[in-house]
Amino acid sequence: TALAVLLSMAIMALLPAIRSAGTLDTDGWFLLASGRVIVESGIPGTNPFTAIAGQGIVLQQWLHDAWLYLWWKAAGYTGVAVSVAVPAALTLWAYTGTVSRLAQNPRYPWAPLLISAVGFVLMASYLSVRPSLWTAALLFVTISTCLEWRRGASSRCLLVLPVVSLLSVNLQAALWPLPAAAAACFLLPEEGEISLGESGETVRSWVRSRLPLLAAIAGMAAVSLVNPYAIDGSLYVLRSLGAASYGGVILELKPVWAMPASALFWGAAILTAITSCAIARRFPPRWLIAFWLAASMAGALAVRCLWITWTVSFLIVAVSAGRKDELDPRTYRALIAGRVVLCLVLALSVINSGLHSIDSGNRGVESGWRGIDGDMEQIVEALGYNPGRIWSEDAAVMNYLEWAEVPVTYDMRPELWSEAIAGDGAANDYRLYVDSLEGGYGHLGKDCWAWAIVMDSHGKRLEKACPGAERTARGRGYTLYRL
Repeated sequence: TALAVLLSMAIMALLPAIRSAGTLDTDGWFLLASGRVIVESGIPGTNPFTAIAGQGIVLQQWLHDAWLYLWWKAAGYTGVAVSVAVPAALTLWAYTGTVSRLAQNPRYPWAPLLISAVGFVLMASYLSVRPSLWTAALLFVTISTCLEWRRGASSRCLLVLPVVSLLSVNLQAALWPLPAAAAACFLLPEEGEISLGESGETVRSWVRSRLPLLAAIAGMAAVSLVNPYAIDGSLYVLRSLGAASYGGVILELKPVWAMPASALFWGAAILTAITSCAIARRFPPRWLIAFWLAASMAGALAVRCLWITWTVSFLIVAVSAGRKDELDPRTYRALIAGRVVLCLVLALSVINSGLHSIDSGNRGVESGWRGIDGDMEQIVEALGYNPGRIWSEDAAVMNYLEWAEVPVTYDMRPELWSEAIAGDGAANDYRLYVDSLEGGYGHLGKDCWAWAIVMDSHGKRLEKACPGAERTARGRGYTLYRL
């Protein structure tokens, strides 16, 4: 028990250290810029960042953006960096709760916490200012709620599910269907409920037993429309896939077999789940098998969903560790205390990691935010307010320009500029930018870019490919050229 306690705490303490950027992320510039627009001007219906007026926009994580910007208003980059401790701790609390419910009265009381710690490992890449942690927390709240209902709790507990959907669609609309899909898996009959040759009354009884959950899931779908963008927010994921996957430059949208390290984690998750069932000689409930299969497929098709495969696989491990008898009060109290300790350890570790990542002495676009403002000052000043079309070797620079209130014509959220969201008259340089990455610097002049921001080490190559390019400003390892 002592070893399990120490190991679980060590994993929680070390998780933030896996991210070299601490809690900050290149997406943070866009999130802060969006939050500023929302807090100061209200939720926008037209794109406030583009140099081309009149294009529509859907800020699918508007509530998270506002939350992040309010932290910035209160405590600057320090506040942004440490704010991640809140959703991180909530996510771990929800996850350990789900694992503890599935590992019913395990032989060793601390086993669920150790399983939770290992199952939470892949969430390290999401210990950042992105909104994914909120989605993870809401997913496991959904599963825990459905488990309590299946074990005899009042159907009133299912009222939590529409609330989950309401929060999810406003915190990260792209993934609001995930909790709803998990809840839908609980509609499946479990072992002994229905078998071949059963009477019609047995089937009808099973159907009646699922009606409260079916109503709650319908409520989740209906509530998904309660967001500032209504149907556009609810269907955001369907409308964004085509534009976001163009050119394959966004690594998170690639399948796991395109990235060996991701394939290794995916395979390890699948193997761990199967092995645990074989050793325990116990099959998980059907709802969990169904959700695990869906999660495995999602993780295989897109690296950004790999965390779902990993965490759900360890829910199966938790089932294998349980003994299925009544949970005694002493074990229950131990699990509650252990979950509190793990969440505090993770939160404090995240805060420490976040504070380290804002040190201006750190290098790189993902760290040292305090220094980047000064480093980019000359480039922003040279561009002015209405600079025209800007090409950047590093798309993260475009995110910073949005925060600096420099109008741009693309960024690394291409779906925002697609016709499905921006409107039929959408003018989008993202595709042209992606194509230019393979075409070389020589295409910049031909494609009529007004400015180019390239790495200092590539300056001579650009000057050779684009005769007449004028070096205008430098900052953060990049040089601004007027083409």
